[in-house]
Amino acid sequence: MKRSAIRSHSTLEAALIGAVAGLAGAWVKAQAEPPLQKLTEAYFPPTPAQKKMTGADPIGRQDHMPPAEMIQAAADATDHDITKKQKLAAQQVVHYAMGAALGAAYGVLAARDGRAARGLGVPAGAVMYGLTHATAVPATGFQAWPWQLPLAAVLWEAGSHLAFGATTEVTRRGLSTALDRARRG
Repeated sequence: MKRSAIRSHSTLEAALIGAVAGLAGAWVKAQAEPPLQKLTEAYFPPTPAQKKMTGADPIGRQDHMPPAEMIQAAADATDHDITKKQKLAAQQVVHYAMGAALGAAYGVLAARDGRAARGLGVPAGAVMYGLTHATAVPATGFQAWPWQLPLAAVLWEAGSHLAFGATTEVTRRGLSTALDRARRG
């Protein structure tokens, strides 16, 4: 896509396009995690104790992923009972809200500086992994640091973020092109 076409969008348009693209990226990320988990665990099998770590087993322990643990902590702090079904539903809200927010920020950045979109969004996905599961989430205490997790968990989580970045960028480009074509009428 030409930089001139990308830069023709206002900040609000770039953010909205990015948010929608981020929702698509979040969906693909969620779909990619189970097969990536199976693949990485075939090569780097975690111990049974490692599989019980928060965030290490989305196939077997979906309600023990970091967003679900955060939701449980909030429920506990406010003396609210929450069912597993409610926790899983709230986790989805967090997952997609984060995807939209990260997509919006990425959309603005990519629209303003095309270098952010290099590598078809894959490097951006790596940065997003670095900013979330490799630093911010462990800093909150809701997940272990990457060097403490089983290697398989680090690989599938990082890989799903690369899929998020690529999907977000491909979708952002498509939406930007469609908006440009609609304007030209």
